[in-house]
This record gives sequence, structure tokens and C-alpha cells, in this order.
Amino acid sequence: MEASIMLPLERTSSIEREPRTLNINQIQSARELAIYILNTKTIEEASRIFTEGLQPVVSAAPKMGLGEEVEVLDSKVASVAAFRDIASAPF
Repeated sequence: MEASIMLPLERTSSIEREPRTLNINQIQSARELAIYILNTKTIEEASRIFTEGLQPVVSAAPKMGLGEEVEVLDSKVASVAAFRDIASAPF
């Protein structure tokens, strides 16, 4: 009988296979620029700068006939959120 050789499996998280879009220097630069904008612009100007180019997300639920079910789920989530313990918030 031959002895089988067991090779260890190399496991990686799926997030590890995703391309990174910004490096740490770019993230730090973006943070510094955001702070500069908040300190030098009015809240309206800063809001316009930060939201420039964004497009609204259109929900597919009404097109699929799920509008009523989504409303029921939203109301249940809202009622649960009202009783959420502040001490358990992750931030």
C-alpha cells in the first residue's frame, strides 16, 4: 500500500483576490483633502464637492412586484432600529 502525501491547503479570503483601488498614501491624501475642504468651505459647498458626479440608485424591487414586501420589511427594520441599544453600536 502506498503512503499518501498530504499537502497543506493554501486558503485566502475572497477579499484578498479583489484588486485594491487605493494605496495607503492615496487614502491619507484623500483624508487630508477632505479635512481641508471641510475647514475652508461652507457646508453647502463641501456637500456639493463631495457629492458631485454621484447618481441615484434605482431600486429594482418595484419593477419585480416586490414593493409591498419591501415596505413591510423596511417598517420592521425601522422598529427594531428604534430599540437598538446605543452601547452595542460598533462605533
